[in-house]
Amino acid sequence: MRQFTEAERIQRVWDKEAAKTVLCRNMYYMAANQREEALEQLWVKEPEHAATASYGKNWGYYVGLDEIKRYYLDGNPFGAKGTMNCHPVATIRVEEAEDGQTILCQWYNASYETRLVNGVLTPLWICEKGNADLVKEADGWKIWHYFIGTDLQTEAGVNYAAQPVDLPDEENPMAVEFGDPTVKMDAYITRYNYYPYPAIPEPYETFRPELGCGPEGNPNYKA
Repeated sequence: MRQFTEAERIQRVWDKEAAKTVLCRNMYYMAANQREEALEQLWVKEPEHAATASYGKNWGYYVGLDEIKRYYLDGNPFGAKGTMNCHPVATIRVEEAEDGQTILCQWYNASYETRLVNGVLTPLWICEKGNADLVKEADGWKIWHYFIGTDLQTEAGVNYAAQPVDLPDEENPMAVEFGDPTVKMDAYITRYNYYPYPAIPEPYETFRPELGCGPEGNPNYKA
């Protein structure tokens, strides 16, 4: 790894804190059901980044900012009034590229939501791994790729051990919410315990798609 000057080291500390701020702001926007504000203020704008932006979950990826808006805004399961949800950014790992243009982030959430399941307002406990690739644009650090891998979900007060291992998608509120992604694939598989994708960020020189949490970085991706 290259040696940085004192000024560069200070800048890199500042960059990492700025990246954490972006992801925490995104969580607060999500909790407040302010999805449009999140996409407008925190996500990429420059055309080359907007075209390759992605939002992924266990079942695939929405690719391109227009497709992300179709999912995140048009398909908002909480509606105009919203409902209770919290997906905190915890145990975060942040790694900035040597060239200072991108940052890879990973964290783990113990989350909850209250959402309609088969027409009934239902509280859910959710454990999930979060990843984001941030890129530096003219007005600061922006979310470029975002991935949430759900490890488990269970209705509050229900015995998780009694839940089927493979919950059918049509009965899985997380799968129903994710809808019809641009790239359909088994992106995150929890049947055999810990899933190694996305990898824990490690030092790197410059961004390459296979390092990130977009579809190209997934071991199951086929061009």
